[in-house]
Amino acid sequence: MNKIFSFDVETNSLWGEGFCIGAVVYENGIETKKFLSRCPLMHTVDDFVKKNVLPELKNIPVDANNYEDMLKKFSMFYKEEKGNANIIVHMGVPVEAKVLIDMHLFGFIGDWEGPYPLIDIAGNLLQAGYDPTSVDSYNKKRGISVPLEGGGTHNPLYDSRAAALCYMDLMK
Repeated sequence: MNKIFSFDVETNSLWGEGFCIGAVVYENGIETKKFLSRCPLMHTVDDFVKKNVLPELKNIPVDANNYEDMLKKFSMFYKEEKGNANIIVHMGVPVEAKVLIDMHLFGFIGDWEGPYPLIDIAGNLLQAGYDPTSVDSYNKKRGISVPLEGGGTHNPLYDSRAAALCYMDLMK
């Protein structure tokens, strides 16, 4: 568990298109790299997203022209950093799984560049006797502090860190 690559995506509804991606890389327990990109929302904004997600993203500028451009940027970071890493998500279906599939469909990653395996830490939480739907509740119970850096839950950089810190603690 020397290297962990954790990523999270915010979408316009659970099954909608992604519009913000965050990722962190931890090596030997220390954050060494991060990625954050946002593109414009292209369709009517989901009510949940309006109330819960957009307020956490207010300090993240739009730096990609569209979804495809954002995926291309993330794909480059992903390919650069995935080597020898445990690639983790929290409750990665459908959101993060769709992003990986779309990266392949756009030709940004090849047939064998997917995460093998993609580790969904919800299973780790369940096996350890915790609520598998919340890394935040696990982190709170265990006294793990997640840096806010511009937003909390539903900020993909925060969510990536929260998942990585949870995973590292579970794997002790």
